[in-house]
Amino acid sequence: MKIYEYDSYGEYVAIQSEANKKKIKNVFVRKATMQNIKNMRPEASSVLCHGTRNGAEQRYFQEVYDKDLEVMGSEISDTATNFPNTTQWDFMKRNPDWVGKYDIVYSNSLDHCTDPVATLKVWKEQLKEGGNIFLEHTFLDMHNNSCPWDPLELSKDELIKCFEEVGLNIVAESQSGTYVSRGGIPLFQLSK
Repeated sequence: MKIYEYDSYGEYVAIQSEANKKKIKNVFVRKATMQNIKNMRPEASSVLCHGTRNGAEQRYFQEVYDKDLEVMGSEISDTATNFPNTTQWDFMKRNPDWVGKYDIVYSNSLDHCTDPVATLKVWKEQLKEGGNIFLEHTFLDMHNNSCPWDPLELSKDELIKCFEEVGLNIVAESQSGTYVSRGGIPLFQLSK
């Protein structure tokens, strides 16, 4: 595991916000991923998405599930306020209003954190009883190299060790709708 070292937390926030603004029109997630999640977890009334940049995750969840689905997204950049159902928040930090509230916590942005174990602990506590985390993560051969805008680089084995340390169990693993031409990116369904 390799984690880029920032000089300060302020530098981390500034770099993540700058990268967000440069990539604001880019959409990594695919609607097919949310359909895959619905196939794996047909019933849900509340979803929290982390690292949502321009709110595509929230839109796709609402399209695939029911329009009445409560969907919230977090984004560290001040651009969060420009998108519906998005709160400016560092997903590595505990938000008391989110504890025990969600059937699904979803992210494809774990590579933006500086402490995967602590981050996964925060996400785990956001789940209702019986809830699931759905996590897409690219590995070294596909995308991530530790750098200021994607600080976390880890292998699949290292990620699985993080799950175990946090007490998350892999319920299922499938290929997401992202990068289908490359065989897909692993989509983990986790439970506490």
